[in-house]
Amino acid sequence: MKVQIIYPNLNAEEGFNHGVACLAGALKSAGHEVRLLNLNECLYQVPSIEEIVKQVEEYHPGIVAFSVQTMQYAYAKQISQAIRQARPEIHQVVGGVHATLCLQEMIAEKYWPVIGYGECDTLLTELVDRIEAGKDFSDLSNLAIRQNDGNYKINPLGPYPVLAELPPEDYEIFDLDHLLPKKNGWMSMLTSRGCPYRCSYCFNYELSSLYATQGHPRREYLRRYPVERVISEIIELTSKHPALEMIIFDDDLFTLDTAWVVKFAQAYNSANLKIPFVVNAHVQSFNEECARALSTTPCRIVKFGVEAGSDSLRRTFLKRFMTNDQIADAFALCKKYNLHSSAFLMIGMPGETIAQMNETIDLMVRIKPGRMRWSVFYPFPGTLSYKLAQEWKKIDFDRLKKLDNYFVTTALKFDPETELFVNKLQRVFHWYVNARIDGPAAEIYQAELKKIESMNLTTWAANRDRVLEIDRQISDNLLHHGVDHYSIRYTEVMAVHSQYLLKEDIKYRNQKTRAWKASAKE
Repeated sequence: MKVQIIYPNLNAEEGFNHGVACLAGALKSAGHEVRLLNLNECLYQVPSIEEIVKQVEEYHPGIVAFSVQTMQYAYAKQISQAIRQARPEIHQVVGGVHATLCLQEMIAEKYWPVIGYGECDTLLTELVDRIEAGKDFSDLSNLAIRQNDGNYKINPLGPYPVLAELPPEDYEIFDLDHLLPKKNGWMSMLTSRGCPYRCSYCFNYELSSLYATQGHPRREYLRRYPVERVISEIIELTSKHPALEMIIFDDDLFTLDTAWVVKFAQAYNSANLKIPFVVNAHVQSFNEECARALSTTPCRIVKFGVEAGSDSLRRTFLKRFMTNDQIADAFALCKKYNLHSSAFLMIGMPGETIAQMNETIDLMVRIKPGRMRWSVFYPFPGTLSYKLAQEWKKIDFDRLKKLDNYFVTTALKFDPETELFVNKLQRVFHWYVNARIDGPAAEIYQAELKKIESMNLTTWAANRDRVLEIDRQISDNLLHHGVDHYSIRYTEVMAVHSQYLLKEDIKYRNQKTRAWKASAKE
């Protein structure tokens, strides 16, 4: 059977969706034909909804499957409605993180005939098999199925998929020869699934809790692909795609199991792989043995979720129970083993004060990461952070409906002074870090910040878009004179240290910064 997968991803970071790749891989392994419509304006010209319907009609699929995120859900539903109106006989199914965390809300809409929730790697294939054979599928696990009376039959979750038994991901469905150059040659891969931590803003704990309520132990959520399989996939991908320059292992926590990391490093070196790679770590799951093992490989960057410099904010809202000393120790380990470090940060959390945001700035001054990447807090429905923000009456729901991403502005209610500070930090967070680090660059950024801090809301709105240009001009001059500093590179929410930039390929160092709108509707 022909299966049309639609992945709406407008005004968001262009990239790879492993859920889609896993579903496509399983479908193709079972003999089905699969086509992907990857809707992102940086990858392709986005067709109108009418044009999407025409493409679907010309393909003649037996089923259309949507993979949706919260911010893209309304758009996905518009596409679905148009397809249903034109071709009501085509089966439709929806899944993804949003469908899992917001299952009851989607059921209340009584719109979707079939909703997949949880990990549906092989479930979609079974559904397509039965539809093609004209068989009943009402007993399939992981499905919520609309009945004739409009109510839903919610089937229980099946066990977690055993990763070693899954068919290979279909990376090629993402048109890698087109995608990779758009991503500076960065290719996303996974070596595991799951995370044991309980961060309030993340889906992992909510997903494992959902499975636990249905009798699936939390410990089974943490799974690894065999090292041999990962190495084999890397060899195949690098041989097929010369544009692949960097692998980013997008596991939630690559360094969870030190023994596995050591084994991986040994296998990577034994295979004589030279392609550099990036990993995600946690300051409480990163030790000297792990750092030493990674240092023997071409590991380029180790990324840590720091989020906030305020210990009280991390503990009470984020549910991240680590200390600033532990954070500093992890980044020091990276320096010791010559591993470029990256800090994920979050600003504008519910009730966060200007003083607490300054604590985050001060922590960056203390640890001096190789790079920093920040986001503006977004309350994802279904997470604990959403429930807390809602309970504290901090969500501006009109704003929330309009936002497509968490890069540009806030969906929360703040007093005018704090909101203006959040919006300024979104542009010049790294200027504050530069201004507080002793060195020749400090006075330059202090002077620029005086101008920024003097701006009211109207003046800031008029000058905000010029900041990226000013930042690049200052940075290019400092680079020329060999002065250490951070500057915005690659995307508008990433600041990279000059020592890394001087080693970077000049075509990437000088490329235009990727920026977003708060909403694609603007």
